[in-house]
Amino acid sequence: MALGRICPEKGFHIALEAARRARVPLYIGGQVFPYEAHQRFFATELVPRLCSPHRFLGPVNRARKQRLLAAARCLLVPSLVPETSSLVAMEALSCGTPVIAFRKGALSEIVEDGKTGFLVEHEKEMAEAIHATTSLDPRLCREIARRRFSVARMTEQYLALYHKLANHHAGSVG
Repeated sequence: MALGRICPEKGFHIALEAARRARVPLYIGGQVFPYEAHQRFFATELVPRLCSPHRFLGPVNRARKQRLLAAARCLLVPSLVPETSSLVAMEALSCGTPVIAFRKGALSEIVEDGKTGFLVEHEKEMAEAIHATTSLDPRLCREIARRRFSVARMTEQYLALYHKLANHHAGSVG
């Protein structure tokens, strides 16, 4: 499975090649926005690679996304840019689905290599990691996601940061 905005920097063409190498089907869900570069990428890079058993699902709503993630062997996140976060990776882990991602930006903080998925450098490693996900425990993925990405924990951390910044600012005034 691969989910996200359909554009060149998300690297879905690489996900398709990795799935082809691994000889597994890949379902891609996401929206192609009306930007010329995004539409050209979809038409020239994805459509030619979307032969059976690979499928483009188009946009997926929240309920369908949850069902797809829960049923997937893994989520591929081959982003070519340093991501500031990855909600879809956190959602996959909360469904018990391991994440295979390029070591870019926040992805290396979300995926615990060898525990909740694999951090890879290129397409060939991604293909190899697809089969290696059978060694990962979906319950551990869910537990780690619950512990690290719960609303309560994230809210608590934001409030602590705001408090720290407010105290720092109050101490520097005057």
